[in-house]
Amino acid sequence: MEMKLKGDKFFILDMGDEKIVFDTDNHAIETLKSMVSKNKKIDPEKVSILEIDTSEESWQIKSIPWSKIAIELMRGR
Repeated sequence: MEMKLKGDKFFILDMGDEKIVFDTDNHAIETLKSMVSKNKKIDPEKVSILEIDTSEESWQIKSIPWSKIAIELMRGR
């Protein structure tokens, strides 16, 4: 598999057993919403969205706060 970045950042939806790469955090949040509505057995303790910033020599990895995820879900994006 190959992936070309559109910018300096990409996002990973980590659901424990499954990890999916996205170019925007909104797309990762939309997919999380879709997957949760289809699968009631998802463990919330194993779910996170990571932001990987490749703009510098040392890549930065940080977790998207649940407060941001919740607000985006409430907005219906």
